[in-house]
Amino acid sequence: MAVLVAFAGLSIAHFVAGFNTDALAFDFRGAFLPAAHAVWGGDSPYPPVEGPALASQTAYVYPPLLAYLVIPFTILPETVASVLAVLVVAALLVATLVVLEVRDLRCYAATFLWAPTTNVLHTASSSILLAFAAALAWKYRATVLPLAAAVGLAVATKIILWPLLVWTLATRRLRPSWLAALIGGVVTLGLWSLLEFDGLKRYPAMLNRLTTLEAEDSYSLVGAFMELGMGAGSARILASAVGVLLLVVCVVIARRGDDFRSFTLALAAALAFSPIIWLHYFVLLLVPLAIARPRFSAIWLMPLVLFLAPLNGNGESIQPLLPTLVAAAVLAVALAPSEQQPAEPRASPASVRL
Repeated sequence: MAVLVAFAGLSIAHFVAGFNTDALAFDFRGAFLPAAHAVWGGDSPYPPVEGPALASQTAYVYPPLLAYLVIPFTILPETVASVLAVLVVAALLVATLVVLEVRDLRCYAATFLWAPTTNVLHTASSSILLAFAAALAWKYRATVLPLAAAVGLAVATKIILWPLLVWTLATRRLRPSWLAALIGGVVTLGLWSLLEFDGLKRYPAMLNRLTTLEAEDSYSLVGAFMELGMGAGSARILASAVGVLLLVVCVVIARRGDDFRSFTLALAAALAFSPIIWLHYFVLLLVPLAIARPRFSAIWLMPLVLFLAPLNGNGESIQPLLPTLVAAAVLAVALAPSEQQPAEPRASPASVRL
């Protein structure tokens, strides 16, 4: 109990420090809100590939959906909008656990003590939207339209979750798969058309330069491999190889009818493929853990170890590897056989609901 109280104090201290230094809702305040103001005024939120904007850590580098979702916040003063965004993030954290039918209040308490949770609240980042979408995808896996909407809109929000399309295909959910791709494509291109497709052509180059600027200092596999002495090119190739391996196993396991483990490996692949990962990305671990271990156990406290990793940059020595090691431990426990784990097979095509 003393340890939990200590970590609770640390979480509160991080949050209060962010508020006092005007860093509260850093991602929301620095990137999302200005982008929303831009698109509401008919302007492009995307910076040029060259220049200082991409190096500022506040450049808007996401598909346009997120900017449009934030438009309602533009009518509020910036501080009020930022506080409201943090409250929305907190509500989505709770909603993610509710959707996954976690009833043990100790799991809710532990989740709010996680270092990734502190970081996602501190930044009001989009990572919680991805976790919530993944939770919805799992809950509605036996349907067509809800599953397709969850996956399609998640990818339209941030492309990192594209491996979920591999999961839906591997589990022979063909209608949700093509419908998810259609929803994601129509939403993304439709909103980009409102901007006269400004930024679309240079978007790959923008992401490539951002990777060059930030990957080494992030908690991605690319950053971890570079910290181990690999060159940038070799690190990116090896990280992609890990992602491909995870997807291959995802497909193989799906063919054996193991829906949950296939889903979990798709989420793991999403993290492996991303060349830039910050601490708040690991809130995605909440989804497989809540499914596999809906009752509190020691593994729910594992992400507290990440308080040893700095919020800005990836530190030194063992610190750049800590998030990868913690994620591997959480995923290994989630994938291990357990009486708490979902036992039902994936729905057959005949039972799929609209």
